Amino acid sequence: MAIENVILLIGIALTLGFVIGTITHHLRLTAIVGYIVVGILLGPAFHLVELSSHETNIIVSFTLGLIAFIIGGNFTIDFLKMLGKSSIVITLIQSFATFLIITLGVFLFTHNWSIGLLLGSIGVATAPAGTIAALHDCKARRGTLSKMTTAIVGLDDGVAIIFFVIAIALVKVMLGDSLSVSSIIIRPLIEILGAVALGIAIGTLLAYSAKKVKGRESILVLSLAGILMCIGLAEIFHFSSILACMFLGATFINLVPGIGRTFFEIVESILPPIYIIFFIVAGLKLRPDLLIEMGIIGIIYIGCRIVGKMGGAFIGSKSVKAEPFVQKYLGLALLSQAGVAVGLAVTVAGELSSYGKVGADLGAMAITIIAATTVVFEIIGPLGVRYAVSKAGEAESE
Repeated sequence: MAIENVILLIGIALTLGFVIGTITHHLRLTAIVGYIVVGILLGPAFHLVELSSHETNIIVSFTLGLIAFIIGGNFTIDFLKMLGKSSIVITLIQSFATFLIITLGVFLFTHNWSIGLLLGSIGVATAPAGTIAALHDCKARRGTLSKMTTAIVGLDDGVAIIFFVIAIALVKVMLGDSLSVSSIIIRPLIEILGAVALGIAIGTLLAYSAKKVKGRESILVLSLAGILMCIGLAEIFHFSSILACMFLGATFINLVPGIGRTFFEIVESILPPIYIIFFIVAGLKLRPDLLIEMGIIGIIYIGCRIVGKMGGAFIGSKSVKAEPFVQKYLGLALLSQAGVAVGLAVTVAGELSSYGKVGADLGAMAITIIAATTVVFEIIGPLGVRYAVSKAGEAESE
C-alpha cells in the first residue's frame, strides 16, 4: 500500500537514500546508484510510493534547473578563454560523433528513429563530478590530458542540452505534430533562441538585484526566485527550461563574478538532499520489467557511446594536432554518465506524456536504459580516467 503522508515519505526517502548511497560509495560506486536503487525499492519493487506525472515534472524541472544554473556558472569569460579553440573543437566533434553513432546504432537495431534520437542526444552528456573526482582520486598532475579532460566535461553537458532540445522537437513531429518547415526548423530554433534570451534577461535582472542584497538567507532566496521564475516562464512559453537556466547562470556569473561565486556556493550547498530525491524519483519511474527486453538496446547504447566518445575524441584531437597521448587516451576519460543524462531521460517522460501510450513507452524506455547504463558507466568511467592519466604519465605515481 502506498504511503500517503508526503512528509513521512520524504523523511524515509532521504534516510534510505543517505544510507544506501553511503554503502554504494564505499563499494567504489557513485552514490547516485544507491539513490536509484532506493527509488526502485520504494516504487517498482514494493509499490510504497506513487507519484503523479505532475508531481514528477515539478521535481525534475526544479532539480534540472538548479543543475543547469550551476553548469552555466562554469562558463565565465576567463574559463572560455582558458579553453582555447582546441578544447571547443574537440568537444563539438566528439559530441556530434557520439550523437550520430548512438542514434544510428540504436535505429539499425530497433528501426525506431524516436528512441535513437533520444538516446543519441542523452548519450552526449558526460558526468563532470564523477570525472573530476576520479582525477583527484588518482592525484593527477595538471598535465595536458588532465586539463583537456576538465575543460571538455565542463562544456559537454551544455552541448548535450542543445542536442536534446533539437532531438525532442523532432521526436514530437514523428509522434504526430504536423510536419512542416516550421515544426522541423523554426520551432526548435525558437525554443533554443527563446531559452537563451530568457536566461540572459533573468540573469541580467538577477545580477542587478544581487548588488542590493546581503546575507546568506537573502542570497539563497533571490537565487531560487530567479531560477524558479526562469523555469516557470520557460514552461509557459514552451522554451527549454534547462537551456534557459544554463544561460541564466552564465550571464549572472559574467556580470557579477565576485558576488556570483558566493551565490553559486550557497545554491550548491542545498543540492545534496534535492539530488537524493531527484534520483529516487528516477528509480521510481524505472521499469524493471523492461530491463530484459531493453537489455540488447542497452548493450548497443553502451558500445556505441564508448565508440562515439573515444572515436570522436581521437578525430577531434587529431584535427587540432593535439599531443599523441591526448589523441590516444582522451576518449577513455570521457565515459562517465550520471546526473544530466538521467535528468534528460526523466524529462522525456514529461515532455511526451501528452502523446499517449507511445509517448509513455518512450519515456519508460529512456529512463530504464539510461538508469541501467549509468550504473555501468559509473563503474568503467573512473577506471577509464585512471588508466588514461596513468598512461599519459600524469598520475602522481608516475
